Amino acid sequence: MEHILVTTDFSDNAAAAIRFGLQLATQGGFKLVFMHVTEILKPVKWTEKFFMDFEQKELAGLEQQMKAQVMEVSGGTGSTVIDPEYVVRNSSSVPASLVHYAEQHHIKYICIARKGGGHTMRWFGSVTSTLMEKSTVPIVAVPETYQPSTIHSVCYASDLLNLYDELQVVRQFSDPLEAALELVHFSSIVEETVGVHDLGEIQEDLARQQVVAHIEALDYEKPLSKRLAEAVERFKPSVMVMFTRQDRSFFEKIFLSSVSAEFVFAAAIPLLVYRKQDQNRQLL
Repeated sequence: MEHILVTTDFSDNAAAAIRFGLQLATQGGFKLVFMHVTEILKPVKWTEKFFMDFEQKELAGLEQQMKAQVMEVSGGTGSTVIDPEYVVRNSSSVPASLVHYAEQHHIKYICIARKGGGHTMRWFGSVTSTLMEKSTVPIVAVPETYQPSTIHSVCYASDLLNLYDELQVVRQFSDPLEAALELVHFSSIVEETVGVHDLGEIQEDLARQQVVAHIEALDYEKPLSKRLAEAVERFKPSVMVMFTRQDRSFFEKIFLSSVSAEFVFAAAIPLLVYRKQDQNRQLL
């Protein structure tokens, strides 16, 4: 059974990640691990033993608080239905702690709300961005407005590089959910790595694999984030999937080119981000 790490800082916004995690568990049979990271500093005058006892009590209290939040979000039946695990860690770095746990325990996805509040605003701002840039484990960024519903389709935003390898990876997410798979690609005549004839062949081949391919002309006057937002509006997928190069320039190109369009896109549906294996080509 595949495991999903669901993060929370106990805020109302964090509940969105819990709701999405519960939907994945219900629909796809995933096992959930809920995790909270806190920072407990040792006062200089405290002995090591006194601090360790204090730390354990604090972590135990936070675990109970996390269980209470999951029970509340799941309508009081979550812990018995999905049999989750609960993990609390004391660390000065939230992203590092999450990634380390995920890598050590073979977590399939890290699920985190993309905007939040509560007592740790950094959870859903810099933490989400840092995870997307650094994590070797795929990240699911869930909008704070997410409400549970059947995941009926997954839309894969592709540059057509490593298409079939990436498609196989995406299927590992969509197939357990029995969700339809769509592909969206914005084609450039100047920069395209395949010809028009090849694009037609790709569409036909994908159709034989029951993948609906939406291949459209690239509009240089419109930010890519805006085009993706429009694709979400037209195709209405349940989840958007992207493979990214984990460097700041990529995220600036995709998301910072249009703040309003980025907000509309990112707030619409959960976004699943994989690390792209080909580091030498530019994503369209």
